Amino acid sequence: MEYYFDSEEFKDSSIYKNFININDGKGILKVEASTASEAYPLEGVEIIISKMIDGSKVIFYKGVTNDSGIIDGIVLPTRRIDKEVENVSDIVFTTYDLVAKYPKYNMEKTYDVSIFDNIKVIQPITMSVNDLIEGEENG
Repeated sequence: MEYYFDSEEFKDSSIYKNFININDGKGILKVEASTASEAYPLEGVEIIISKMIDGSKVIFYKGVTNDSGIIDGIVLPTRRIDKEVENVSDIVFTTYDLVAKYPKYNMEKTYDVSIFDNIKVIQPITMSVNDLIEGEENG
């Protein structure tokens, strides 16, 4: 089964209630798509953020990078940090699947992105120049 996180169908499900009970904090994700060692931003990269929850794929976000290769301000649920971080076990987060598709060159990359409570995470999406420019010599 596939759901959209903001859909009424999903919000009425027990999967949503269980997930949101554990993930009652919020984190922010910024995506930066580029090539040529981050020198050239990539516009039009399709970003899909999802997570498998109890055997169902839940889509949290779909969007396309702007002319600067950026999507900013994606708010995602995550585990709330209840206490001061004193050791590694106090660091809690929620991991999402991020798929970046660049239809112009029929390329796709996948990433695991960890989201932390009250923190902005920046996820670089890098497409190799060699993959983008087939047959051209770099140099």
